Amino acid sequence: MSQTKESVLEGVSLEDDKKEHFNKIQQELAKLSQKFEENVLDATKKFGKLITDKKEIEGLPATALGLAAQTAVSMLILADSFPIFLLIDPFSSSRSVVLTMLFSFFGYARLQSLKGHENATAENGPWMITLDAPSYLSVMQHARNRSLRKEVYHAYVTRASSGDLDNTEIIDKILKLRLEKAKLLGYNNYAEVSMATKMATVDKAEGLLEKLRSASWDAAVQDMEDLKNFSKSQGAAEADDLNHWDLNFWSERLRESK
Repeated sequence: MSQTKESVLEGVSLEDDKKEHFNKIQQELAKLSQKFEENVLDATKKFGKLITDKKEIEGLPATALGLAAQTAVSMLILADSFPIFLLIDPFSSSRSVVLTMLFSFFGYARLQSLKGHENATAENGPWMITLDAPSYLSVMQHARNRSLRKEVYHAYVTRASSGDLDNTEIIDKILKLRLEKAKLLGYNNYAEVSMATKMATVDKAEGLLEKLRSASWDAAVQDMEDLKNFSKSQGAAEADDLNHWDLNFWSERLRESK
């Protein structure tokens, strides 16, 4: 793409009043995008499920159990069950500094209820499951506990969709501003703006996606049928009703069986 094209998409060819409005849109989009990412990160970090019964996490490999135990060690839980992850060695002298900071922020009463799980081990627990990729993927692929997989999956896909971290309004604002930006640049929609920087058009991109969909459909249907048959052969109660939180688990079991 030529530098001229890049400059046009940055609004340099717009008239003064439109250019000023364009720049305000760019600034607002940058703020909204940053806030969106912060909300997703905060929502990811906010979730923590403490497990004390090893039967509930049956199937997790030793490495995953070790990580879950270490996460439990590195975590402090307030009376209202809000998790705080220490980004330091929980056994180092720096821990006292963190506790002092927490005392200043939360106050004495709540600090009194602070407790950790310093004796957590991979073998005996307790274990802390989070939505960070290593923990999340281990549960999805290896946890035999279907209800746990469902709970963790639902928490993962609904991050930043409610409460103080709800991104719904932010998404709406981003979509409206992107459309407004596209109109200022003379395009019908933001997809056209995106394609302007690539060797393609919106129609060609949609056509390619349709080709991929049609070419992979039969194979995908067969893969699902294979999963159903395999899970049924293993006595899975959910064999005829596999859901999103089942697919990675049974795919991994099928792979191991070959």
